[in-house]
Amino acid sequence: MGALAVPALLGMSGVPAFAQKAANSVKPATNEDILIYQAMGTSFFCMSALDGVEFPKALGISATTYAQALKGRHNGQVASLKGKTLTDKEIFAAAEQQVLLRAMQACPKAIPSDVQAKVKAALKKQGATK
Repeated sequence: MGALAVPALLGMSGVPAFAQKAANSVKPATNEDILIYQAMGTSFFCMSALDGVEFPKALGISATTYAQALKGRHNGQVASLKGKTLTDKEIFAAAEQQVLLRAMQACPKAIPSDVQAKVKAALKKQGATK
C-alpha cells in the first residue's frame, strides 16, 4: 500500500474532529507534570553535555524539548499560574532556567565554571532581595 493511500484510509473528515477534541481536552500542567519535564530536560542535558555536545547547544536542545512538551501537552498553561497561558518565550526561558539549576546539582561537571559562577551570583543576589 502506498503512502498516498493512508490518508484515504484514515478518512480526512475524522482528522479535524479529533484535533478539535484534543484541543478542548488540554489541561494545565500540574506540579508533577513540571517535575517530569524538568527531569527529562535535565537528563537529556547531562547525557549530551557529558558526551561532548557543546554546552549552549545541549542546554538549548534540552530546554526546547521541555518547552515543546509543555506547549504541546498543555498549550503553555501551568495549573499554579491559575489560567495564565505562557508565551513561547516565557516557556523557553523558564525551561532553560529550570534545566540549568537542576543540572548544577545533577551533573555540575557538564556546566562551564563561568556559567556556574554567574548562576550562583544570581541566586545569591535573588536570596538577598527576598
